[in-house]
Amino acid sequence: MKTSAPPAGDFEKMSPLRQFTLLLAPYKNKVLLVFALIFLTNLLSLALPWGLKVVIDEGVAGRDISVLNRLAAGLVLVFILKFFVGFRCEYLINLVGEKAVCDLRAKLYTHLQKLSVQYADKTPKGEILSGILGDIDGIRNFLFGGMVDFAYASLSILFILVVLAVLDWKLALVSLAYLPVFAFAFYRLTPRLTEQYRQARERYAELTSHLHEVLNGLRIVAGFAKEDEEALRFNSKQREIVATTMAGHKLGIGLWMTSELMSSLGLVVLIWFGARAVFAGRITVGTLMAFYAYVGMLLSPVIKVTVVNNYYQEAVASLERVGRLLAEDPKIKEAPHSFIVGRLRGEVRFDNVSFGYDEAKRVLFDINLDVKEGTCIALVGRSGSGKTTLINLLLRFYDPQEGAVLIDGRDLRDLDLKSYRSRIAMVLQDDYLFNASVRENILYGNPIASAHQVAQAARSAMAVGFITQLSKGYDTPIGERGIALSCGQRQRISIARALLRDPALLILDEATSAVDSETERAIVLEAYGNLMRGRTTFIIAHRLSTVVSADRIVVLDDGRITETGSHAGLLAKKGVYWRMWSQQTDHAAPMSPVSFD
Repeated sequence: MKTSAPPAGDFEKMSPLRQFTLLLAPYKNKVLLVFALIFLTNLLSLALPWGLKVVIDEGVAGRDISVLNRLAAGLVLVFILKFFVGFRCEYLINLVGEKAVCDLRAKLYTHLQKLSVQYADKTPKGEILSGILGDIDGIRNFLFGGMVDFAYASLSILFILVVLAVLDWKLALVSLAYLPVFAFAFYRLTPRLTEQYRQARERYAELTSHLHEVLNGLRIVAGFAKEDEEALRFNSKQREIVATTMAGHKLGIGLWMTSELMSSLGLVVLIWFGARAVFAGRITVGTLMAFYAYVGMLLSPVIKVTVVNNYYQEAVASLERVGRLLAEDPKIKEAPHSFIVGRLRGEVRFDNVSFGYDEAKRVLFDINLDVKEGTCIALVGRSGSGKTTLINLLLRFYDPQEGAVLIDGRDLRDLDLKSYRSRIAMVLQDDYLFNASVRENILYGNPIASAHQVAQAARSAMAVGFITQLSKGYDTPIGERGIALSCGQRQRISIARALLRDPALLILDEATSAVDSETERAIVLEAYGNLMRGRTTFIIAHRLSTVVSADRIVVLDDGRITETGSHAGLLAKKGVYWRMWSQQTDHAAPMSPVSFD
């Protein structure tokens, strides 16, 4: 049975061992079985050297063929059993490792979705991707083999030491005198390994962030002929990674080679002292051969412990970064008993709202605005005047420092976010379309909609004409961000997606700024009327010609509402809106008023 995960903030405070234990806790029964199988495998591995001792001391010395036959048959059975036990053990290791990694990746992904938009805006996407992919891979490598190999090697060392002590404790002390020296070196170098791998993970995050940035801006890079400069920057970051990683590898290789050297010297000591013990009659030849075989078996797990330590230190560095991400506190939190939104009328009120992305610098001041159900509000103003910030508050991507945003008379902070946002649809300036088919992108607004409803939404969005001309119609892939479509076509797909959602509250944020005037006219005349009818709508528009028929136009300037009114009323005032309108209509023919009734 899976155990519940601890609060995200607690994960960072735990020790690495406790963190790994927590990851494996939901699969504790399988983990216990793995360790039982490891225990059995180690016991079976001890059979061959002991059998060698019996053959030499009893079979060869006594020329007893029956001893040899029984021993051979017994060893065959042992090896067959070891095969099946080992197979089952490795299978369980992979199964538990895969599931634990998936759990952690899902935990990270879920936590990221709970973090505020502010975190996503301020954190490089490459760093986030590195946490979900790169750091998880470092942990995965340890969970898949490292941790179990460490358990196997540790048990193997323990069992072999016990057998050696039983065979001849004096000879065991002499031949294993190198172990304390190795343990001291291991203890001193391990912290340095952790730091090197931590730095390597940081460099990988920087490289991923840089690569993500360049791929998103590939047109700019090519347009400005900056390919060579970007290649130099990329290679410079790669050299930093190589230098940092190789420093860690150098320490790891040093530990590995030291363990091999010490073990080899131990074998030389064993041969010298062991032969003298046989000459003195203290031990038999069979005991010496068994002793030699066991010490040889000890070499592999000792080396394995050093190699596993490298995986462990890398995993610890990755866990540290994952822990920091999980400890990031969501800025937007729901009330303990938040109100589940059923039907949303769409009455909106900004009550004395002030807000700043930085606490010390406000961008909205004393905003008071009442919006009745089903009305269309246009937000206009210069860039940076606060239009998009007002919408961010309405979507509750941020909370105001002062005042409140009320929906149907309830403070937005008291509403269940998922149920509230499910009643909202957006069409944005650079609306995001997924690398999927036209149908899948429209269905994103309502995944359970029927094919008829999809077609109806596309028809209302005036998108059927171009969709039917695509190679596979609704099932045509449109590429990342809808690259296979024109700006106007992408906008109509976005409108169809919003229509299929059937929202009570609609947000159009600079939705036509990326298209030409003719396309904009077609979208406004043909599609927006269908989309906005009967819904509370907020429009942010660069071109004022698209908002002349809004029920109310709100003019923002430096974070304050300076004017409100209808298009005609604001022109009559000859204030800020009139000056903006005059500047635009002096250079372009105005669009005829459009009715959204």
